[in-house]
Amino acid sequence: MLARRASPPSGVTPSNYGPTMAHLDTRMARTHVKRPFTTLVLAALVCSAAAVSAQPVDYSKLEIKTTDLGQGVHLLGWQGGDSLILTGDDGVLLVDTSVAEMGDKIKAAAAKVSGKPIKLVINTHAHADHFGANEAMAKGGATIVAHANLRERMAKGQRIAAFNQTIPPSPPAALPTVTYADALSLHFDGETVQLFHVPNAHTDSDTLVHFKRANVIHASGTFGGDGSYPFFDSSSGGSLAGMIAAQEKMLSLADANTRIVPDEGDPGSTAVLRACHDALIEIRTRVQKLIDAGKTEDEAVAAKPTNDLDARWVRPGGFLTGDTYTRMAYQSLKAGSPPAAR
Repeated sequence: MLARRASPPSGVTPSNYGPTMAHLDTRMARTHVKRPFTTLVLAALVCSAAAVSAQPVDYSKLEIKTTDLGQGVHLLGWQGGDSLILTGDDGVLLVDTSVAEMGDKIKAAAAKVSGKPIKLVINTHAHADHFGANEAMAKGGATIVAHANLRERMAKGQRIAAFNQTIPPSPPAALPTVTYADALSLHFDGETVQLFHVPNAHTDSDTLVHFKRANVIHASGTFGGDGSYPFFDSSSGGSLAGMIAAQEKMLSLADANTRIVPDEGDPGSTAVLRACHDALIEIRTRVQKLIDAGKTEDEAVAAKPTNDLDARWVRPGGFLTGDTYTRMAYQSLKAGSPPAAR
């Protein structure tokens, strides 16, 4: 998800930084980064997001809720996002650094669990509330790992059409120094942390993070939790087909006891993930049928194809209404498959 504010997260200043990680096990050869995939602007989302962002967030008042998920993994939850930490003798591994304004609070929350420094950071995707405090972590000695597309988007800056938000280029010190193409395994304090790239899902830079021993998966933005359609950002390379594929990947990794950490909120169960996946399949089928029948986007929305699903998957007060999700699905399906990696 994106930071709920009217302007992008505050900038950071460059510094010299270039650590390496000798114990990274690269499973797949590195490839060239994909070119960004752009689709139609989601006009309905722009209006909704503007309303959500009307009042800037006062980050000084936000508190982080720490939840022990077992085996050294803790959830750091705050209004607008979820981070994970893995703690042990090797130090602290952090998944997502939050916005710049929350960096000190993330560090403080980690310090309450472990007196060790943050040694390794994983960014799950290229929305600024997931990499905003990268530079602060790097200055503290952390190595930053992410998919290659995320580094490219951070370096170039990007426009998030759905939220009418421009994210400026990040300074060199904030950029990931270790990137991967398809899959990567990290071995940290006895835990095997598997990173999987799921193409063109929430964005084109998503990383699913699987803690094998702890049986926890961070879903990047590909799962909205219980009671929420998952948002996909078409202007950042996301797609409905990619979201379904990402959820199928997580289901292949999960068992009945796996905790699935969404972009924001409490961890969900495998059963909830499967129900969300089935809802997305149904939406794809219904909207594609309307497209095949020659219906325009407005006619598809008027047909209310998600009507029986909305009671379960529309969060009260949220911007992802059934009509909005129908528009997103229609535009994504009409656009077809995003371009393959080059």
